[in-house]
Amino acid sequence: MNTRILHLFTRTPLHVGAGASVGAIDQPVIRERHTGFPVIPGSSLKGVLADFFLKDRAKGLRSDEGTALFGRQDHEVVKDDPTQAHKSGDLSIGEARLLAFPVRSAKGCFAWVTSPLLLKRWEQATRKTVTLPGTPAGSDIYGDAATLAEGGKIVLEDYAMDHQGAFAPGGDLAAAIPDPLWRDLHPTHLCLISDDMMAHFARTACEVAQHVSINDESGTADDGKLFNQENVPADTLFYSVLTELRGGAHDKLRGKLPPILQIGGDATTGLGFCSTHLS
Repeated sequence: MNTRILHLFTRTPLHVGAGASVGAIDQPVIRERHTGFPVIPGSSLKGVLADFFLKDRAKGLRSDEGTALFGRQDHEVVKDDPTQAHKSGDLSIGEARLLAFPVRSAKGCFAWVTSPLLLKRWEQATRKTVTLPGTPAGSDIYGDAATLAEGGKIVLEDYAMDHQGAFAPGGDLAAAIPDPLWRDLHPTHLCLISDDMMAHFARTACEVAQHVSINDESGTADDGKLFNQENVPADTLFYSVLTELRGGAHDKLRGKLPPILQIGGDATTGLGFCSTHLS
């Protein structure tokens, strides 16, 4: 089967909710259970992409091209009409997995972190290779010394990590997405850390925003309606595998894929806007 990779680079914080509270977080983001890495479900991506293939937005009816790509929806099926039977789409959309995650840095403002596990997954999906300078363990880190290191340490969040050398993957990973911020800064701001530290940052370094519910009658905050919402930070890099089940699906999608895509909740307050690149 023919596959393509959709890279997503968050320009604003992103919230795709898990639907259940976790500790002090009332509205956490969806994560892989075994790693804690945030993900964007394939169903969320499919719904967003399918919206660009509607012939009647008011009724939510897909165009013929949209039905071919994403399948026919339940409300489009006419009972006892064999021509309106359920149809699966020509395109399989996988969940978007994490590739690089931004964290605060004491020097250089911020750094993107990735790990051997994330890069091996990306290599498996893309059939491309990334040369690692070594296998980091514990608090080891590889990154640009001139930009991020001082006194043999790179300080991310509250952790002083031991600088082991440069990390310059270049080539395929460098061209993952042509977003200007990624293109210009990743050579000096991308770091390689251990899988354990990657899991820790992915679980603890998302931003948490406090919100209140507004009473429609009074126009003021409802008593007891304060809640905490977790968001994946801006400048996070994800990728999704798009598998062509029948020929021509990738070309149809490429023709309508916008350079900026809004994913997840709170679109009216600016969340979830992502740069896109289909390779």
